[in-house]
Amino acid sequence: MLAGAEYEVDSLSVLELVRDSECSAYDCEFVALAMKLGTKLVTMDGKLLRAFPGIAVALSAG
Repeated sequence: MLAGAEYEVDSLSVLELVRDSECSAYDCEFVALAMKLGTKLVTMDGKLLRAFPGIAVALSAG
């Protein structure tokens, strides 16, 4: 889906996510991109999973 493509996210949206979640701007860029693309963010980052339960989903080990 992302292979060979570049995407931009709105900086203000990223900063609002940082403010509301206390996650890093780096991490919130991925959240903002997932939101923009209408998809889930697959991660093992516990802080992201707790802060964005509607967007972030855990990678299953099985």
